[in-house]
Amino acid sequence: MPSILFGAASSPERVGRGEFDCPECLARRRYRRTRVARRLRLLGAVLPAGSYGEHVECEGCHSTFRLEVLAYDAGGQTPLAMGEYQRALRRILSLMVAADGVVREPEIRTVQEIFEAVTGKVLSRDDVLAEVRDAAQAPMSAARFLARVLGYLNENGKEQILRGAALVSRSDGELHAREAEVVQCFGGVLHVARERVERILEEAGDGWTADSSPGPSN
Repeated sequence: MPSILFGAASSPERVGRGEFDCPECLARRRYRRTRVARRLRLLGAVLPAGSYGEHVECEGCHSTFRLEVLAYDAGGQTPLAMGEYQRALRRILSLMVAADGVVREPEIRTVQEIFEAVTGKVLSRDDVLAEVRDAAQAPMSAARFLARVLGYLNENGKEQILRGAALVSRSDGELHAREAEVVQCFGGVLHVARERVERILEEAGDGWTADSSPGPSN
């Protein structure tokens, strides 16, 4: 029986430009925002079939990032602020891995994926495990690191940090009481209402999407 589907292709489309703080350049740069649409060829007709997603490309170093990177704006303090944010993010995500006392592979992979998506930098498995060990020995250090970047975060940025922690806590398929307590602790440091933190924990159960990926914001 002949197939009526003859192929599929992607169609990049520039949907915006602007300036952002590039995590790779550690400086203010121009960016291009691109949407990659999906097209199907059916009986000679080209039909829209959703989207592969959007990304941001730095015009300086040509690195690409998820859209969440646009939420970050540290002004003249970019190198210092970004360094502090990355350090805090590593510690917070790793503490969620250590929270219930059992290190699971899905949690490690989730930390790696979130960190790379937000910062553009790769964490090896050994990097994550080393950070998990340090976080387990000094759990309150995550809150201290978080307090350092509090001034760079608006309400949406605070919620994105909490989503990252919640996503790691649920990556093994269930939410443990200790993990929920830690996320609530972070919510307290960020001055986010307990009810909102509970909602973020619930939303994390639906999985990690582009809209739920954490990222700094100002």
